[in-house]
Amino acid sequence: MAISEEKIISDCPFRQTLDVLEGKWKFAIIHSLLLHGTMRFKVLERDVEGITSRMLIKELKLLETHGIVSRQAYATVPPTVEYSLTECGRSLEPVIQAIQAWGVQNREVISQSKSSTAARKARPTKTSA
Repeated sequence: MAISEEKIISDCPFRQTLDVLEGKWKFAIIHSLLLHGTMRFKVLERDVEGITSRMLIKELKLLETHGIVSRQAYATVPPTVEYSLTECGRSLEPVIQAIQAWGVQNREVISQSKSSTAARKARPTKTSA
């Protein structure tokens, strides 16, 4: 009896973790909440540079579904909503610190790579007559 590839992937903790944390914004949201603790929606939106309200709502819902973020709504006018990391979310702190340390350690390589890529894109291509 052969085990399907899908079954192997779904049982893989690494793959499961990637499925939960995939995307451009989740690590930035978690990083902000680690740094500042409980945050209101608009404060979080300002802190995560470049994210739209719509995308932040989507990502927060996904993080809440996976037990990474907790949402607390208050019956005020206008409504007040605060987000904080759950215990599971706070357990990502060493991962976030490792990613930041890697970025600091490799800042020059990353910067050079970005510069050379930008230079290649900016060069005019030769056209044949």
